[in-house]
Amino acid sequence: MVFATLLYIKNPQGGYLLLERLNEPNKGLLSPPGGKLHIHDAESPYQCAVREANEECGIVSKETDWHLKGIITEKNYPKIGNIMLFLFEYKHEFDILPPSFNEGKFSYIEEKDILNSNIPESDKLYIWKFVLDNAGKFFSVYIDCGKSPYECTVESGV
Repeated sequence: MVFATLLYIKNPQGGYLLLERLNEPNKGLLSPPGGKLHIHDAESPYQCAVREANEECGIVSKETDWHLKGIITEKNYPKIGNIMLFLFEYKHEFDILPPSFNEGKFSYIEEKDILNSNIPESDKLYIWKFVLDNAGKFFSVYIDCGKSPYECTVESGV
C-alpha cells in the first residue's frame, strides 16, 4: 500500500491550488499538490505535508499550519494499486502561483469550477464532494476503484 498526502491550499479569492500533472499517476489531470510519505524515515503524514508544501509550492510551514480534513483509502487505484491518502487543508491563504517544475504546472481553480475541471474520476465522484461539502468535519472514505462504477463507503465523520 502507498501512503500519501494531498494538500488543499486556497488563495484569498477561494480558488484551490491544483497541479496539472506531467507524470503518472493522473498524467494530464489536475490534482492538489502532495506526495508520498517517506515510510523508511518514519515520516508522519503531517511531516509529509510540511515537506511536500515546501518542495512543490515553496510554502514554508510547520505541522500546526495544517488541518487533517480526512483520510481516503482507494483500493485498486489505476496505475498505483492500493493507496491511503491523508487530506490536509492549509490554515492560511496563499496568493502565490508556484512556478512550473518537473511534475507539472500550477493554477488556481475556483471552487465552483472544480467538479467541471479535468480531475481524476474518483476525485470527481467522491473526494472533492467531501472536501467541499463537509463543513470542517473529519471524514474517512473507502473507495473500491476496481468496481465499475466505483464503489464508495463512508466510514465515519459525516
